[in-house]
Amino acid sequence: MSQLKEFMHTPLFACSPSATLAMAAQEMDTHNVGSLVVTDREDRILGLVTDRDIALAIGRGSSADTPVDRICSHTVVTIGTGADVHDAAALMSKKGIWRLPVTDDGGRPVGMVSLNDVFGYVAQETQNLSLAAHAHRGPTL
Repeated sequence: MSQLKEFMHTPLFACSPSATLAMAAQEMDTHNVGSLVVTDREDRILGLVTDRDIALAIGRGSSADTPVDRICSHTVVTIGTGADVHDAAALMSKKGIWRLPVTDDGGRPVGMVSLNDVFGYVAQETQNLSLAAHAHRGPTL
C-alpha cells in the first residue's frame, strides 16, 4: 500500500486570497493543474479554487479581476501525509470530491492528490494482481 507522501503531487501550487481569477487561471495553465490551494501568509489553507470555479464565475458575470476569495470553496477537506491511497479514495468517495490537499502534521499543505491519481493507482494495482494471479496459475493447456 502506498502512503500519500510517496504518491502525492508536489510541489503544491497555491495562491493568496487576493489573487485575481486571471492570475489563478494563469498559474493553473503554467503548471498544468486544475486547482490551487488558497493560503494565507503562514501557509494555512483558506480555500480551494478550481478551473471549474473560475469558468462558472466568469460565466455568471464575474470579471477576471475578481479575487479568488470570492469564489473559492472555503470548506476544504484535507488528508495527512501518513494516510495511504486507499484512505484518500475512501475520503474522496465519502465527501464527493475530486481533489484532496495533503497536509503535514502542522496542517500545512504539502501536496495534492486527485481522483485521477487514485484511479490510476488502483488500475495499476489491479493489473499487477492480475499478472501475479496469472503467473501463479502457470501455463494453461
